[in-house]
Amino acid sequence: MKKLRITIGDKAYDVTVETLESDPHTQPTAIRPAGPAPTIAPAPMKAAAPAAPKQALSRGSITSPMAGVILSIDVEEGDSVDDGQLLLVLEAMKMENQIIAPAASTVKSILVAVGESVQDGQVLVELE
Repeated sequence: MKKLRITIGDKAYDVTVETLESDPHTQPTAIRPAGPAPTIAPAPMKAAAPAAPKQALSRGSITSPMAGVILSIDVEEGDSVDDGQLLLVLEAMKMENQIIAPAASTVKSILVAVGESVQDGQVLVELE
């Protein structure tokens, strides 16, 4: 048992500390006065890699990037869509994620409905 005096602000407290376990591999550490934590300079940030070139897509399947719920569908089957046009909105982790057309195309089929739960990688819309 050790008796220690701890001072907090202007008030001193006498405490008794009991060592419960003794590990032969640990070394006693020096008691340091409380103070501000040492500051560590943040590591320099690396420049972001250039974005990969966008691939031309005239037809194919648009899949869900994550599990979520369909909030809205902004196109109908047979619609012509432009590159970057909003197809639908997916809510995941309380965030609304816009699913957009990767290229000018025609909506072949819509495989989900508003309010439906979808899984990561599930096909949402087919384009042609």
